[in-house]
Amino acid sequence: MRTPNMFNILLRSANSENANTPQSCNFNLGSVLQNAPNLINFQNQSYCKIKVRHFTINATSAANQPLEDIGAVEIRINTPNPNTLQTAASSDSYQIVSSSLIGIVATGDTSFTRTNDYYDNDYFCSGNPFQGAINISLHDASSGAVIAGLTQAHPYSLLLEVSYDNNPARVNDNSGKLNTNIVEYNLNGGYKY
Repeated sequence: MRTPNMFNILLRSANSENANTPQSCNFNLGSVLQNAPNLINFQNQSYCKIKVRHFTINATSAANQPLEDIGAVEIRINTPNPNTLQTAASSDSYQIVSSSLIGIVATGDTSFTRTNDYYDNDYFCSGNPFQGAINISLHDASSGAVIAGLTQAHPYSLLLEVSYDNNPARVNDNSGKLNTNIVEYNLNGGYKY
């Protein structure tokens, strides 16, 4: 059985480089080499799958609160997402453009009707986040606008799961030499067992 290679990344807005603006936080993930040096080739992978496993924010949708009149929060990352699209303003040349979306979380605002609150976000094809600094931004799902009104008093925690379908650093013979061949992995086929 082939086991996917997963990394769980817990990001806290309070630990970001700009904790006073949780709606747009910068995190320097550096390299996977800092934590798993035997997996050197993961750093060189252009793309991976990324999934929002958990999101909690210290803000509510009650009157005069930061999430008032926001039915769902879009979570976006500033890495390339080649297979993710969204609508654009009708004045743009095209109505579909690339998106940086990696997850949607309902707020519980009673003014909105939504799918099951227990919806489990699925994987998005994304650029490799283990190549330095990333930006996580929070948007109003209805308008696409960055959520205003969030301050340092509204920190969040976000658990991301980053998955590589194949292990490019696997040892493929008894010499102990790492496999440095380019690895093609199936982004659309899911896991192969």
